[in-house]
Amino acid sequence: MKAARFYGPKDLRVEEVEEPVCGPGEVVISVKRCGICGTDLHDYVGPVKSVPMETPDPLTGAIAPVIMGHELSGDICEIGEGVEGMKIGEKVTIMPVLSCFKCYQCKRGNYHLCKYQAGTGLQWPWGGFADKVLVKDYMIRKMAPNMSYEEGALVEPTCLAVYALRRANFKAGDIVFIAGGGPTATLTLLCAKAFGAGAVYMSEVQPGRLARLKALGADEVFDPRDREAMDKKISELTDDVGVDIAIECSGSEGGVNDCFRLLRKRGMYVQSSLVVGKINVEPWEWALKDINMCGIWAWDTNMFDDVIRMIANGSIPVEKIVTRHIDIDDIVEEGFEVLAFDKEGKELKIQVKIKD
Repeated sequence: MKAARFYGPKDLRVEEVEEPVCGPGEVVISVKRCGICGTDLHDYVGPVKSVPMETPDPLTGAIAPVIMGHELSGDICEIGEGVEGMKIGEKVTIMPVLSCFKCYQCKRGNYHLCKYQAGTGLQWPWGGFADKVLVKDYMIRKMAPNMSYEEGALVEPTCLAVYALRRANFKAGDIVFIAGGGPTATLTLLCAKAFGAGAVYMSEVQPGRLARLKALGADEVFDPRDREAMDKKISELTDDVGVDIAIECSGSEGGVNDCFRLLRKRGMYVQSSLVVGKINVEPWEWALKDINMCGIWAWDTNMFDDVIRMIANGSIPVEKIVTRHIDIDDIVEEGFEVLAFDKEGKELKIQVKIKD
């Protein structure tokens, strides 16, 4: 079968590989759609943070090259021994985390915080940028019949957005500030609006994304390079109190500090993006405001069915963030290269179309 395998920074190759074969407790999915994620881009641009390059992964034994892709949907096409409650042909998406089920966090149900956690398309040889993908049966999540494969491939990133709001103890009527305008930030906007936010303010430097955020319902959108104007306007809009919740999705030093600065006293800060490297912050301001804060890693693995229901009933119009579908042969030039080096923000979420 055809698959896109990651060998190292700027080295993603479309190759012919053997199809996966089910073992006990495993399922093979015929992939229909798979989205390019920011985690994939981090490793593609480098330095590599996720794919094991020199030492095999302790849980799965995987080592580069691996088939990338974890935001996927498709149909079950093979079922391994001992798997129950599934049928050939069922439309599914996946919860892409593999866990040991034995460590401290797994015993408490926090499978996404497993000491040896691995992920499809990262620390597992099989991924969604291929005709077929092999997964464990506990990773399968059935899609609603009315959902499209495009929507199914957006369940996983939508879980990240919903998890950020849940960890923030979001309440209807809360005023939210989101730093950044990428896929996660945009999905967080759509979720906050669906859940009854009083207002959602956002910041983004790329002109294409600035315009898109406003069209998708952001109440105010700012270019954070003019911080004085942004601070003044948000102060006016909140009666000089500040926002209730600030969610950092930009991965930048400026975005982190904007969030802390714009929060009200006792407001809630959520670190959603993966900031690579060190940044300068001012903890004195955190103490002065008596701020609440949390980091989030992925999502609670039990959330997927909730998010599937919300997408299926139309509450969260996730399809609006998809800006292009491409063929797997074009995944490097028309996918990774475009997203990694797009300075104008013309694209947002690119999905690879494996089959119709």
